[in-house]
Amino acid sequence: MVRSSNGGKPWWGVKDVLVNQAAAAIGALKTAAEPHWAALALLGSSACAYDWIVADDTIEWLGNPKELFDLPGAMPASRADIVALMRPGARLPLDKMIYTEAGAREMFSGRYALRTVSGEYVGIEDRGIVMRGADGRIERVIGSLAKTQFGPDTQTEKTGHLDRAQMRDAIDAAIDWAASGETEAALLMASIDGLGAINDAYGLDVADEVIAETTKRLGAVLGQDGGALGRVGGNKVAILLLDCHRDTIKTLSAKLRDAVQESMIPTSGGAVAATISLGALSLPSGAATSEVAFRRAEDALSEAKRLGRSNLSIYDASPEREAARRRKADIGTQIIAGLRADLFRIAYQPIVCARTGRVESYEALVRMLRPDGTLVPAGDFIPAAEELGLVRDLDRRVLELSVIALKRSPSLKLAVNVSGMSVGDEVWIQTFHASCAGDRSLTARLTIEVTETAALHDIEDGIRFVKFLRGEGCRVAIDDFGAGYTSFRNLQTLDLNCVKIDGSFVKGIAQRPDNQAFVRTLVSLAKTFNLEVVAEWVGSKEEATLLRALGADKFQGFFFGAPEMTPPWDRR
Repeated sequence: MVRSSNGGKPWWGVKDVLVNQAAAAIGALKTAAEPHWAALALLGSSACAYDWIVADDTIEWLGNPKELFDLPGAMPASRADIVALMRPGARLPLDKMIYTEAGAREMFSGRYALRTVSGEYVGIEDRGIVMRGADGRIERVIGSLAKTQFGPDTQTEKTGHLDRAQMRDAIDAAIDWAASGETEAALLMASIDGLGAINDAYGLDVADEVIAETTKRLGAVLGQDGGALGRVGGNKVAILLLDCHRDTIKTLSAKLRDAVQESMIPTSGGAVAATISLGALSLPSGAATSEVAFRRAEDALSEAKRLGRSNLSIYDASPEREAARRRKADIGTQIIAGLRADLFRIAYQPIVCARTGRVESYEALVRMLRPDGTLVPAGDFIPAAEELGLVRDLDRRVLELSVIALKRSPSLKLAVNVSGMSVGDEVWIQTFHASCAGDRSLTARLTIEVTETAALHDIEDGIRFVKFLRGEGCRVAIDDFGAGYTSFRNLQTLDLNCVKIDGSFVKGIAQRPDNQAFVRTLVSLAKTFNLEVVAEWVGSKEEATLLRALGADKFQGFFFGAPEMTPPWDRR
C-alpha cells in the first residue's frame, strides 16, 4: 500500500480533507456574496442598476457607474449629474420615453452618450421601468445602464454629438415639449461654404479636419444647456434650440457664424479660413414632425447659400412658399409620368467652328412633352429633378435617346450633359454599356459634358469617370468652365478634350472689360493643355468677333442657331 509522509495517513485521506476544506471555503464565499449577487452579475456584464427617486432627484446605484464608464468627477448622485455628462439635448428624447411612451406600458429604453474623463464619449443604453403613485405621477424609475456601440459615424463616438436618428428623436420631443408649453423651439441647419474648394485645394483629410473643428466651435457656442447638436450629413450640422424665438435665432446665428470665421482653422495642411451658412425654422409653428422640420431647414439652407457666403435664411411658411413646394411636387409627378410614358425628347443646338461658321456638332438638350403636345423647356423641370433626386433617371434617358440619334445618322456628332449626381453612377455606366455596346463608331462621335463643380466635387470619382469615358472612345468636356474652382491643378488632373466657357461670362462681353480679361485668362489656361475652347451663349456678331480674337475655337448660342426639335438628318 502506498502511504504518504503526512503522519502516515493514506493519500486518499488527505484528498478527502482538502476537498472538504475547499467545499467549506466555497460555501463561505457564497454566503458572503449572497447580498451582492446582483452587483456581481452586473459587473460581469458591463452594466449597473439604479433606483431614481424623482421627488428629490436622488439615485442609489447597484454597481459603480463612475468606474464602469470612466466618468469624471464624483459618483453621480442624481439624474441631474447624469444629464450634465450628456451632450445638450440628449435628455429630450429620453424624457419623452420616460414621461410619454412609458405612460402606456411603464417601460422604456433609449441610447445616449456620456462624457468620459478623457473628454470623449461612451455609448450608453438605458433601460428601465417607471413606478407611479396613486395620483398617476412618476415616483420612482428603476433601470440599468450598459455600454453599447455607436453607429457607423466615428465622429459621433469621438464627440458625443447626436447622429441623424437621435437628432430626429430630439426634434420630435422638442416639438411636443414646445407645443404643450405654448412656447417655441428652433431648428438650424448649418453647412460650410465652398467646402468643395477646400477639398480641392487641400485634400479630403484637411476638409474632414475643417468639418470637425467647425462642429466643435458650433458646440462651444451652444454651451451645456443651449440645445442639441448633431452631424446629419457630410457637411451638414443640425442645431436644436429650446426656448428660442425668431429674434433669438438671428442673434444666435450671428454668434455661430462669428465663432467659425473669427479665426483660421488649424489643420495638418495649414491654416484654413471657413464660413458657414444657416437655414432655420421655428418649432412647432414651422413643422409638426422631425421629417418635415429637416426638409424645411434644408430648404432654408439652400436659400441661404443661394444668397452667397455666410448667410442666414429663416423658413417662412408663407402661401407663396407652400405654392412653390406644391409646384415642385407636381413637376416631380410629371417627370415620373413622362419617364414611364416616354415623353422626353431631344432638342439639337448647333456648335459651329469659330473660323468657318460651319456646324460641326450639336448639343442634345432635353425637353418634356405635355399631354397636349406642347414642350416644357429644361429650365422648368431640371432644378426640381435635381432637388427631388430624379435627375439620374433623366440623365440615363437622355443618353439612350442620344445614342439612338447617333445610330440613326452616321455623320452626327452629339454632346450630352451629365449631372453631378450621375458622375460615376453605376447605373448610368450600365446604361452606357447597354446603349453603346462597345461600338467605337458611336462613342467616337459622343462628347460627355460634366459641369466643373460636379467633376471636382469628389475629384477621385471625377478622375475615374473621365478615364472610363476616354477609355470607351468618348470625348469629355467641362461645362460651365470658370463658374467653379478653375485651377491649373484641376486641368492637369483631369484628362479632358474640351472646355466650354460659362455663358454668364460671354453674355454682353463686348461691353464688359472685366469679363474680357477673365475669358482671356481662361482661354490661356485651356490652351496650356491643348484643350479645345467652346464659348456658350454667343448672342451677336460683335461677341463672336471678340471671342474669336481671344482664342475661342467654337461657338454655341442663339446667334448661330436656337435648339430645334427637328433632327438634323430630317432638315431640308
